[in-house]
Amino acid sequence: DYDQVAKITITPRGGAGGLTFFAPNEDRTDSGLYSRQYLESMMAVALGGRIAEEIIFGEDEITTGASNDLERVSSTAKRMVTEFGMSERIGQVSLGNSQISSETKAMIDGEVSRLVQGSYTRAKKLLLENRESLDKLATLLCEQETVTAEEFAQILNDSEVTISEYSVYA
Repeated sequence: DYDQVAKITITPRGGAGGLTFFAPNEDRTDSGLYSRQYLESMMAVALGGRIAEEIIFGEDEITTGASNDLERVSSTAKRMVTEFGMSERIGQVSLGNSQISSETKAMIDGEVSRLVQGSYTRAKKLLLENRESLDKLATLLCEQETVTAEEFAQILNDSEVTISEYSVYA
């Protein structure tokens, strides 16, 4: 459950080596309500570029290009834990700006790490299972720098893409 890809580009912008643009779901945008599944999917998608670098170029060749994505993922996970009550361990509370103990801070950090690692694991599994599509996308991007939504959909349709089943990160 995530927004549709509008286009993908490797044309550098700011500190990013490339970007994926999405067409947001209007109903979701209008309501401002985001499910746990949506937020976890957003984190997995945001980690996709870094993971693709790891898979294609190797862990020693990853770049700083994903720094903004990593910030967004960490921020989303922290908000899920401290504001949205989406942590089984912390519970259905909003901690906001309240004074919290060092023990609670450690629990929050652990939950944030768990959510980020769950997103990372899910995204890496999907990219490895769909390596053929990843390679086709990388080749097309190298040839023309930008891939449209239609071209991306064609890559997915031409390959037998595996879609992951959703489950709450345990």
